[in-house]
Amino acid sequence: MPTLRNRRLEQLLGGPIDGALTYQQVKGLIPAATESPDLDFKRDTYGSRDKDRKELCGDVGGLANANGGLIVLGMEEDDQGRAKNDIGVDISDSERLRLHQTVVANVQPTPTFDIIAVEDPERAGIGFLIIWVARTATAPHAYMQNNSLLYPKRIGTQRIWLSEALVAEAYRARFAGFTDRTDEAARVEAALTASLSQDETFVVVTLVPDMPGAFTIDTAAMRAFELSNLNTTHSAFGIGVRHFIRSSVRRRRLVAMTKYEPNKLISRGACELHGNGSGVFASGVDSTPSGFGDVTTRLVDDQWLTLGIAAGLQFLARHARDRAAAGGLATVRAAITPNAPAAIADTLGFPADRIGSEIASGAWADTVAEIDDLCADGPGLVAATHRLASELFQAFGAPEVGQVTADGGIRLPHWHQQIRPTVTSWAQAAGVEVLTQPLT
Repeated sequence: MPTLRNRRLEQLLGGPIDGALTYQQVKGLIPAATESPDLDFKRDTYGSRDKDRKELCGDVGGLANANGGLIVLGMEEDDQGRAKNDIGVDISDSERLRLHQTVVANVQPTPTFDIIAVEDPERAGIGFLIIWVARTATAPHAYMQNNSLLYPKRIGTQRIWLSEALVAEAYRARFAGFTDRTDEAARVEAALTASLSQDETFVVVTLVPDMPGAFTIDTAAMRAFELSNLNTTHSAFGIGVRHFIRSSVRRRRLVAMTKYEPNKLISRGACELHGNGSGVFASGVDSTPSGFGDVTTRLVDDQWLTLGIAAGLQFLARHARDRAAAGGLATVRAAITPNAPAAIADTLGFPADRIGSEIASGAWADTVAEIDDLCADGPGLVAATHRLASELFQAFGAPEVGQVTADGGIRLPHWHQQIRPTVTSWAQAAGVEVLTQPLT
């Protein structure tokens, strides 16, 4: 689960802003803490009337459109905006759900936020509700009122509603940021592909969170990473894809390889996981050229291409979320490398058939996906895999990948007979639709 990373607020509270917060930590804001651009005190919770809904959505959207921060419900303030009394509010699950649903239903795009209940040990069911809001790259966020859009922003300790000119500027900043993240994904990808063997064909998957996270690379982190790699085969749809046997570090990143030979380029697979939550994952996708007379053309196995993309997306998303505490959207990219003549092979038959036509050099694709969707086994991961794989297929003159669907389903006839039971079991457990008719 992503959390708000704000060093100033963490210092004020004496710890991370998460479910481990204690009542004494929050009460400890009295009397020194003062309302600020990232901290807002509310004596009472938000009501259910239209003006209360606008107030709640304006406060949450205002923080999301600024630099993020905290809203502390149940904390009375004095005339100077200092924390004064711990009044407390209802912290029941139903109250948290009401507030959460109000924001989700009325603020678009939905900001990255959560509501933490902190109970007073002396008053059951009463305490603080901490609404944390992260700064997001999808700003500006709008409150929808009577078929119109209002754009809030917290400036200083006040919330304002943006003018048309400021809204236009915010949208320009959003689109410029997307271009920057696309360029960053290509840069992260290039740093790894330069180390890959030119004698093998790889699919290289890259993920860049819209809002960077952070984690510390130290001895403990390195040991945990190494142990995780030794005990894990990274998989997709229940099928093992890549196992890393050697772990190391480079500047600001963790590195792992499937095969290690000193002073040689990387073979079979590798990954680089950056301290800001970005990462890149490479997996071999060569197909055995049985049945083809032309062995100078790289043959890309369509099934291992699909599996490599899915495995890379989930592996990188879990790094971003679980190590770096990044959440929200991410720019994701997939590429076939090296830049050499290549064709995609449908490996169900013997000899295998080519899908589409040959290309003279590599291909790449990019899209945007929710990090949480990629972390979970489910339709979101499958649909993102379809978007990237289909765009790669289109570079070869084929309209879409056969193994998965745009709606996040599995097309069973396009998988090898021996792995269909495994893929089916995974899909059933993940709530993914299984189609028994081939793509026509």
